[in-house]
Amino acid sequence: MRKKSFITPLCLNGRGRGKKGVLWSLAIGTLFLASCSKGADCDESFSSSTQNAVLTSPSSESISFATKIESDGSEKVQVSWSVVHGAGGYEYEVKDVTDPEAVVVTVPKDTLDGTSFLFTKAEDTNFEIHVRSLGNSRQNNKEAEEATIVNYSTIIPADIVPQGVDIVEFINSKLGDGSTEQAFELEAGGQYELNKPLDFGNRSITLRGNKKNRPVITYGAEGVIRTGNGLKIKFINFDCTAQAKPLRGVVECSIEGEPALEGPNFGYKDEGYVLQNPVLLQECWFKNVNFGLFHTGTTAWMVRDVRVMDCIVQLSCDGKTFGDGSVIGSYGASNYKNGTQVWRCGIRDITLKNSTFYNTKSNSKNRFFRFSNNNLGNTFGTKDGSATIENCTLIKTYDGKEFGNNTPNTKEYKISFNGNICYDVFRLQKFIQGNCTNTVDQTKNTICGITNAVDGTDKSKWATEENIAFEQTDLTKELDLTQPNGGLNLKPVSGSISTTIGDPRWLE
Repeated sequence: MRKKSFITPLCLNGRGRGKKGVLWSLAIGTLFLASCSKGADCDESFSSSTQNAVLTSPSSESISFATKIESDGSEKVQVSWSVVHGAGGYEYEVKDVTDPEAVVVTVPKDTLDGTSFLFTKAEDTNFEIHVRSLGNSRQNNKEAEEATIVNYSTIIPADIVPQGVDIVEFINSKLGDGSTEQAFELEAGGQYELNKPLDFGNRSITLRGNKKNRPVITYGAEGVIRTGNGLKIKFINFDCTAQAKPLRGVVECSIEGEPALEGPNFGYKDEGYVLQNPVLLQECWFKNVNFGLFHTGTTAWMVRDVRVMDCIVQLSCDGKTFGDGSVIGSYGASNYKNGTQVWRCGIRDITLKNSTFYNTKSNSKNRFFRFSNNNLGNTFGTKDGSATIENCTLIKTYDGKEFGNNTPNTKEYKISFNGNICYDVFRLQKFIQGNCTNTVDQTKNTICGITNAVDGTDKSKWATEENIAFEQTDLTKELDLTQPNGGLNLKPVSGSISTTIGDPRWLE
């Protein structure tokens, strides 16, 4: 039987189909995975009376799904079915049918002796699972002529937000009590305005657009999206040109948290709230971000997990309007639940992958990361935390101030910084601090100083200095939300390392 890295068949022994022990492997699979648990006669599974037959495939009613969490935190789907007596094994296949015009085989046809297999779970995907019974020459049973096909979806059913409505009023009218995750979907290619805060509060929300034809949300001066219990934003483009101070991020934490989400306090009575579930920005573009992409806002929040995946973030930030601003930050909260100012804001885990962050202006005041609390144990009870920044293109973020500030500097904090282009980015070493557990390969990162010379620690530890250049020479060009790749071409054209790393979209 062939083994694939992306799938883990749950076979109950190592014997392949067509060997003498097939019936015994089938019997064991039957015993442990299906038959006994469903009330079948276990003795019959060892000596099936089904002979000289053309088999049928497992019924669709008998096929079930369960989510399995791997040791690395990733998720897989376990597909299981009832035994077909007299079968010599099963053939299986998995297809991604999210786009009916571009079906992708995610798990090629393979065989197994048991009645269960695993495949990698992907969000926002419609799967089609094929399972077919195979013949058994010893009992003269022929394989099923057709596979049973069942569908499995990871797309949460959503309320469709029509164009032309007040997006805040419409969504607020549909919000549930927060007991289950809820989804809202914008129309493909739709144009929306957000002129006041959209605050989801204690609800876990997915806000998505269309993968092939993204809608656009245009922010007004008071436009902002807030969350207090986890938020996934996918396949939407944002025009943030008009967003104004005192707002600090395109996405912020809620003004007030729910009591159930309060931190455990660990002796700090004035500590704020804890946002437990991930904040995810995936396959989105952001035009003219004036201050920050994500910020904890004006209330003291500790955030467990922030992720930016496959995004383009174009900043228009000179540091003059908001001197404490940052792309990812938790600095400067002024509202505390007991009215007393304490510095208890921070983010435990940060993941930035396959994304581009670039600023069209020079900035000597702001930092990419800025936190007000580097002691994660005060809130989470453990100092464990992480920052994973991989395969990103960073341009002028920022060119006159250290890359990070007030980040943890302990062995419990893990940093992975690899595959990144840093063009006119100053002082990485203030973020990648020496006492952290670092997984950083200097030969897999490049750095180039234009406004300031490259810091000596950066080029001796964290990146290789190269004369980085891009296909597009004008790096002040704003993102064009109507054009492929935002009208940009940031393909690296110089440097032996630079031409192989960074945001993968520019290498294709």
